[in-house]
Amino acid sequence: MTAQIDWAGRLAALRGEMAAQGLDGFVVPMADQYQNEYVPAQAKRITWLTGFTGSAGMVVVLKDKAAAFTDGRYTLQIADQVDGALYERLHITEAPPTDWIGDNLPRGGRIGVDSWLFTEAGVARFRTAVEAAGGELIAVNDNPLDAVWQDQPDAPKALVVPHGLAFAGESSHDKRVRLADAMTSDAVVITAPDSIAWLLNIRGGDVDHSPLPLSLAILHKGARAELFLDAEKRGRGLADHLGNEVSTQPADDFAAALDGLAGKKVQLDPGMTASWVFDRLAGAKAEITRAPDPCQLPKAIKNNVELSGARAAHGRDGAALT
Repeated sequence: MTAQIDWAGRLAALRGEMAAQGLDGFVVPMADQYQNEYVPAQAKRITWLTGFTGSAGMVVVLKDKAAAFTDGRYTLQIADQVDGALYERLHITEAPPTDWIGDNLPRGGRIGVDSWLFTEAGVARFRTAVEAAGGELIAVNDNPLDAVWQDQPDAPKALVVPHGLAFAGESSHDKRVRLADAMTSDAVVITAPDSIAWLLNIRGGDVDHSPLPLSLAILHKGARAELFLDAEKRGRGLADHLGNEVSTQPADDFAAALDGLAGKKVQLDPGMTASWVFDRLAGAKAEITRAPDPCQLPKAIKNNVELSGARAAHGRDGAALT
């Protein structure tokens, strides 16, 4: 028999940690540090807090009230899974979280966000709403929900493996040279796992149903790249596949690498990169250029090998379905 989960106790624990950090509120998105649509178990904070298992949502917790938001796909699901005695259950576009904060945050209230889980634009929207309500938005150093999630899963450690030329149709070297030749900055920080997978011709298994290698990367002028990936995730043949032009470093070294870009012109995608990265580079006195992820458009234009692979995959999928 499955044990009954104490949802009220989890909410109370979060409020206790918020108080310990001097916060009057905290925003919990369905997001990870890579801004993925689908997130690994470690990042399913809304599910742990409320029981909601949909792929899109947000929760705002204040001292004496809380609200859970999702879109029209999950109207029935959120009503079934989230306790209405603990949370207002709202449509995220009809009653946006920023509006709810404006109506409910006490003047002088301090509301926290984990800037790894929001883009720069996302943080700006909440800051505008909080300040309009007479409050202050705080980028927390330690996520208070993670602090009370006692059995939070570890970060996924699926092996990252080469995606061979027979499937990619273009070498990583050629892709990096092509992008580097078009760069107007000294470096581009890439945090979207699908872009890293395409650029370096690698694949992973950190997220269900998608071969994403959860990692971070920096592409430098001259086509040199840095891949931030813990040693236990490096699959057989990866080092030989990446070659001497791509250095592999522990994920924890990413912050120091950003600091090392001090004084340099660095490109980031404001719609896909965590606000934390912008803050770190600003603190390092880098010159930040906001522009789209340079991998997105060339990744979308499939070469003949990729087209053939897609057709073959559809053939196999259709046969399996039939």
